[in-house]
Amino acid sequence: MKGTINFIRHISNMATAEGKKRILYAFANIIIMAIAVGAAIGVKMLWEGIDSGNVNFVAGIVGIILCIALGIFSFLQGFVAQLALVVIAGIGIANPDQRGANVAAFLIAFATSVGLIIAAVILLTKL
Repeated sequence: MKGTINFIRHISNMATAEGKKRILYAFANIIIMAIAVGAAIGVKMLWEGIDSGNVNFVAGIVGIILCIALGIFSFLQGFVAQLALVVIAGIGIANPDQRGANVAAFLIAFATSVGLIIAAVILLTKL
């Protein structure tokens, strides 16, 4: 419940932020999405470690469960916030005083969202 409240607060902070601060939010969302990627790599490495016998089975399963939970939470927080920022910055482009910063935030958020979708499609088709 607390995570949901923090997520809603994060979205509302992005909506009320000035244009230049939205650029910082775009990079913060990228970091959150990178944590999700790290968690996915952790799941893969733990699974391979269990399979090869280099990682204790119980410790590996606990690690996989923790990485999956962190990965899902980070992915949803980062990706959904980035999509919200695309909309928020897109609307903010209408303000002539903050147009440049909102365009930059929009492009960063849009490019990373599209990049994440393309990377997910590539990774899922290789499995």
